[in-house]
Amino acid sequence: MDALNEKADIEKIWISNTLKGEFEREVRHTSRQLKIPLQYVPKEKLTFLSSSPNHQGVAAQLSTVQYFHIEDILPHLYEAGKTPAILVLDGIEDVGNLGALARSAVWFGMDAIVVSIKRSARINSYAYKSSAGAIKDIPICRENSMIKAIEYMKSSGLKIVTAEMEGNPSHNNPTYKEPIALVMGSEGKGIVQEIKALSDEKITVPGTGKVESLNVSVAGALLMYDLFNSRTV
Repeated sequence: MDALNEKADIEKIWISNTLKGEFEREVRHTSRQLKIPLQYVPKEKLTFLSSSPNHQGVAAQLSTVQYFHIEDILPHLYEAGKTPAILVLDGIEDVGNLGALARSAVWFGMDAIVVSIKRSARINSYAYKSSAGAIKDIPICRENSMIKAIEYMKSSGLKIVTAEMEGNPSHNNPTYKEPIALVMGSEGKGIVQEIKALSDEKITVPGTGKVESLNVSVAGALLMYDLFNSRTV
């Protein structure tokens, strides 16, 4: 509760599914206010997480990075005279892919990464290692509603570009010099329909088609390279 009250950066909270009373209500209410993921689990899970049976029915993981909201980042990018380039990760649940995408985002000069509270891999030590430490060098915006975050970016002048199997070849696109949010979806389900409906343009990485798709971190790196290249030529 001290960590919650001091608004420490907390990745996730686990709470016993048998815990009742004022303490449980306080944790639930405060975590909801602070938009921290909360999961009810059996007490055995808490014993595993804390490596001890002497827990009090709750455990929390402190964040490896500081989280922001896109509303905090975008105005400052415009004020600094930048043309924003935001990487949006819709449902990337593999920690290794998240880390690799973050590393590529830093290399290719993306301004921020947007992830969802509910449908995203946790940014833990493995994600940090997968990014070779680069994840600390780019703002991570963790949003309660990815739809609202994309709507905000769109209303703020960003072109919403979604990476999909059926789309325009990325290297033929002449419009990358404008503000852009590049949306990558999960390998299993892709980009959800609600986000597709907000898309201004669909792009794809051209290839032989001999495999179903590229790994999302590879596809993301190629698309970010095209974006970077178009802005530096």
